[in-house]
Amino acid sequence: MSKEANYRKLVLYFWLIVLIPIGLFTLLFYAAANSWAGFDELPSFEQLENPNSNLATEVYTSDGKVLGKYFYQNRVNVSYEELSPNLVNALVSTEDERYYAHSGIDLRGLARAVVNFGKSGGASTITQQLAKMLFSDSPKSTWDRIKQKLQEWIIAAQLERRYTKEEIIAMYFNRFDFVNNAVGIKSASTVYFNTQTDSLKLEEAATLVGMLKNPSLFNPLRFPDTTLHRRNVVLAQMLRNEAINKKEFDSLRLIPLVLDYNKVDHKDGIAPYFREVLRAQLKTLFEEKDKDGNPKIRKADGSPYDIYKDGLKIYTTINWKMQEYAEWAVKEHLRNQLQDDFFKDIQRKKNAPFDYRISKKEADQILNSAMKRSERYLIMTGKQCANCGRRGKFLEEHTENGRSFVRCLAPDCEHETKVFPKDSIQTIFEKKVPMKVFSWQGEIDTLMSPLDSIRYYKSFLQAGLMSMDPATGYVKAWVGGIDYDHFAYDHVRQGKRQVGSTFKPFVYSVAIDEGYSPCYEVPNVPVVFKKGEFGLLQDWAPKNSTDDYGYNVTLKYGLANSMNTITSWVMKQFGPQRVIDMARTMGIESPLDPVPALSLGVADVSVFEMTGAFSTFANKGVWTEPIFLTRIEDKDGNIIAEYIPKTREALSEQNAYVMLDLLKGVTSYNYNAHKGKNVGGTGIRLRFPKTDQRPYGGIQTPIAGKTGTTQNNSDGWFIGATPDLVTGVWVGAEDRSVRFTYTADGQGANTALPIFGYYMNKIYADSTLKISKEDFERPEKPITIELDCNNYQSENTFGGNSEPNFQ
Repeated sequence: MSKEANYRKLVLYFWLIVLIPIGLFTLLFYAAANSWAGFDELPSFEQLENPNSNLATEVYTSDGKVLGKYFYQNRVNVSYEELSPNLVNALVSTEDERYYAHSGIDLRGLARAVVNFGKSGGASTITQQLAKMLFSDSPKSTWDRIKQKLQEWIIAAQLERRYTKEEIIAMYFNRFDFVNNAVGIKSASTVYFNTQTDSLKLEEAATLVGMLKNPSLFNPLRFPDTTLHRRNVVLAQMLRNEAINKKEFDSLRLIPLVLDYNKVDHKDGIAPYFREVLRAQLKTLFEEKDKDGNPKIRKADGSPYDIYKDGLKIYTTINWKMQEYAEWAVKEHLRNQLQDDFFKDIQRKKNAPFDYRISKKEADQILNSAMKRSERYLIMTGKQCANCGRRGKFLEEHTENGRSFVRCLAPDCEHETKVFPKDSIQTIFEKKVPMKVFSWQGEIDTLMSPLDSIRYYKSFLQAGLMSMDPATGYVKAWVGGIDYDHFAYDHVRQGKRQVGSTFKPFVYSVAIDEGYSPCYEVPNVPVVFKKGEFGLLQDWAPKNSTDDYGYNVTLKYGLANSMNTITSWVMKQFGPQRVIDMARTMGIESPLDPVPALSLGVADVSVFEMTGAFSTFANKGVWTEPIFLTRIEDKDGNIIAEYIPKTREALSEQNAYVMLDLLKGVTSYNYNAHKGKNVGGTGIRLRFPKTDQRPYGGIQTPIAGKTGTTQNNSDGWFIGATPDLVTGVWVGAEDRSVRFTYTADGQGANTALPIFGYYMNKIYADSTLKISKEDFERPEKPITIELDCNNYQSENTFGGNSEPNFQ
């Protein structure tokens, strides 16, 4: 072969060696770009604009604070303008020094990585790392990783064309998972340092940027020393790139790792009961269908919203300060006095904590029923996920090697829970095990059987409080119980209990609506409802709490002192149905039986309903539906739903004002002609000066209120109204058979009223809330019903002239 032929052959080999790899590389790029030969489909421009991302839904108070979040991932996006410059400088200095000089792929860095086999650092730019986070699954093989890398380059180039450098940095920080339920830089700033992204100190920003290399390894909670070292590497990179000077570096590297860790959990934070009620309300709203079967509230594509991943903003009526004051008031009274008194009372009972009237057999039945409702029992029987607590459709049962399990299908859980044979569960519940139990002094580590823990928990008094603006219907505070971790049942809306004497104002409202004056006098004697009357099977004659009878009192005095005889007299004049109609117009929706005993509050009604109904009096006779949700926005700030309360006139303005006058008698002294002296209403304790025994007293502002105590002291109530705030409080044990022995201890004036007093003292002391201390506004038109009982013309007369019309 000639030299020329050899030369041509060498040239051919050279070009084959050069061109074949280039051709193959070009072909691979073309295949990657067009999703050929096993390459995954690249995202469209629409997908680039809206990458798959689980965004947490945030719940806001009326004063603009974040009350809580609902999420699969605790992620809330921020804009570039909300990022601290320290974050940006640390990121670019550490992860991509030539970030502002390339268009998504750093060829110089790539060449360095190839020549040094990756030992001198990776070649992935910030944009490539973002592409990997947004659109790539974890590779299963080396070939998959090569394919993924090629598509990352293509996606990175697309991102650089679609977004500015600043937008890419914001997207990067928003997407990254900083572990410990901190997804995205906003959550990470709050979880680790309890601050906002624009307020991060330089050493804090360096810590978070250091976590980007490997958040599990550089986890500041688990490996603080390793994290500190990594933070200082970031600071060194910032020095190298002149983002900080030598003096700053020498100072910053000596600062210890200081965290202000805030654990993130759906149950943590203020107003947990309210947030759970709100969660259920949102679920209902998003499941509502229109006449065509489509979601009433839906996205542009017609699909329903998901509160766990769609980044909604929920605006509520809750006021942060008032919520704090309400939670404090409940704890202050129960923790420092009432619960101790209750423990002393039940210690004397043989089947404690149950009342002495309850037999051992009945007590065992109550405990067995409670066992089957407990979270532990539901988990052991496969009806609840042991990890996230979800039930029903989220659980799928399966069997492995003869053992039963349930798998949670929720995407943020996927936990497997073992199912126990039912015949072994009772034995397990009777065996002592280490556990943490609730106490007002903090959780106690103890050895106790699950069944004994149920008995122990039943000895605690529960409480519910709701406070609202009577004019707008806005709920300002919501306390559903004493401790959400241990007692998750809501006692504001979910729970309904006998209301006792707090129902009496509805009865008196009928009398006032029919033209009676508060000064009309009625004999204080037992009223007999005959057998057959109103469907009674036997005669019924309710008595007062004392055996003090035989004289006349005014309606105002009768209500102020919660006299059953006077309320029964009014009920007899107009009948139960008239009273039910009045209660319905004032917002009571719970079942009400048309029986005479309704006048004494035998019906089970929620704190939510009762507080809303009492607001009618303070709102000039107009019932305004209590609401706690004002609007919902999508992640882009578009309003997708707004809410305004329903209203209706239940009483005339005059009659509402007259009722307020009666109810003010509950918290005032009222003259008793028979006794020849002033007698305090059942709520007079609010007026007593503050002492060590009554630190909740000393309130001298006008308050219209009503106490309530139910049969055998199972429930204590107080509802109080001021011109712009109405607050209802209930206190009682989980079981009605667990109660104070004596009425002096179990009455609403002793159990519920002090919580109201604590709360209102805090409210009045905070001038920023601007809650009125003035009296209720008098109607402009002259009042035709006499309110001054000193000027009332004579006993047992109606308007001084004739008997009332009983039609």
